[in-house]
Amino acid sequence: MSKLSSEIKSLSRLALPVALSQLAIMGMGITDVLLAGHAGTDELAGLSLGNNIWSVTILFFFGIGLITQALVGRYFGAGDIQSLRYQVHQSLWLTLVCGLLGALSILLAAEILLVSGFEPAMALRAHHYLQAIAWGAVPMIMLAALRGSLEAMNLTQPVFWINFAAFLLNIPLDYALIYGVWGLPKLGAVGCAWSTAVLLWVGFFASIAMLQWHKNTRDIKVFKDFSAPDFKVIFSTLKLGFPIGLSVLIEMSMFAGAGMLIAYFGPIAAGAHSIAISIASASFMIYLGFSAGVTIRASQQLGAKSYEGAHYSVKVGTSFNLLLAFLLSFVFWIFREPLVSLYSSDAEVIRLAAQLLLLGAAFQVVDCLQAATIAALRAYHDTVSAPKVQMFAYWVIGLPLAIGLGFYSDLPGISGPHGFWLAMVVSLSISGLMLLRRLRKVLAEQPKYLES
Repeated sequence: MSKLSSEIKSLSRLALPVALSQLAIMGMGITDVLLAGHAGTDELAGLSLGNNIWSVTILFFFGIGLITQALVGRYFGAGDIQSLRYQVHQSLWLTLVCGLLGALSILLAAEILLVSGFEPAMALRAHHYLQAIAWGAVPMIMLAALRGSLEAMNLTQPVFWINFAAFLLNIPLDYALIYGVWGLPKLGAVGCAWSTAVLLWVGFFASIAMLQWHKNTRDIKVFKDFSAPDFKVIFSTLKLGFPIGLSVLIEMSMFAGAGMLIAYFGPIAAGAHSIAISIASASFMIYLGFSAGVTIRASQQLGAKSYEGAHYSVKVGTSFNLLLAFLLSFVFWIFREPLVSLYSSDAEVIRLAAQLLLLGAAFQVVDCLQAATIAALRAYHDTVSAPKVQMFAYWVIGLPLAIGLGFYSDLPGISGPHGFWLAMVVSLSISGLMLLRRLRKVLAEQPKYLES
């Protein structure tokens, strides 16, 4: 077997279950949009607004815990089980606090939403949605540490099965709570929030059980002599994790922020955006999964002091990810109308969503490039570069361009919701190319990162 084939096989063994896990998680969101969309355009609009606010808020705190994957991966590669166990404990303390802060932030956002100028019925639906899903904030954020630890120890398949089971359970639970069957109340879009919150707790306890009793981790005894909070380790973890959370927040502020601003154009625009971004995000989960495989494999090899191995994993994994992006971009371009028709029967929503998805096909490659380079940099504990670049690309360039095109342009095809999507294409292109330049510099200076 050639070196390239061997590397792709090793990466795929790690990354494919992660990618499938991300798709399962995304599938829960798609199920929400599909069922809420068929319950009515107003329900879909309320779901879209509430979910955008949830995503922006909660994924910032979730992002902080994502550094656990790279940290545990290095200890696992080095065979330092005591440090691995200690890091897991401290990451859980950190994410518990972040989870509580996340829940409070969601509840506060639910109250602010009522006086933010949105269409009253849509705002009220989103308000109730946020009040319900806030119950899932703590397990959601702590799962960043739990899943990251499992994946860093090569247990990506068990994580997939947990997420896949949650996806399957979400379908009947969503249906029952949205439409009020099997003796459950009819809650509309709010039912999706309750379903998500319940299943996040299920995933939380299943991940703990997997860490404790899986045959590959049983001897590690991850929770043995559970450590008290060590503020020095927690702070060092936060120092690395905070930029990841900030990076996630900046990116989500673009996507979810665009969704909230597009909602000012009314329920049809909000629903169309929700459908198009749901489809585009599904492909991003694939890129994200394979990027995580690069983080895991490169982190383990850096822990084992393998300079060339880490470099090669990054190069092969990033190239393979970009190839997938080109293929999926073509699929979106060809099948955009049949795809959006799965979500709604409203002709106006379908028409607009298909137009937006055409722009979504355009940013697939640069979105993938950004995700791949961020994941590779994370393996080298360079978590600061991404938010710096994204702040410039999204807020300095993208935000003014989006507002200008969206609200003040009369140019056909690039005003209104289309203007926001065109601005996303420009922002992602700038961010992806700048981060690629940074990654090439890090790889050129790689030896100094072996001890970082």
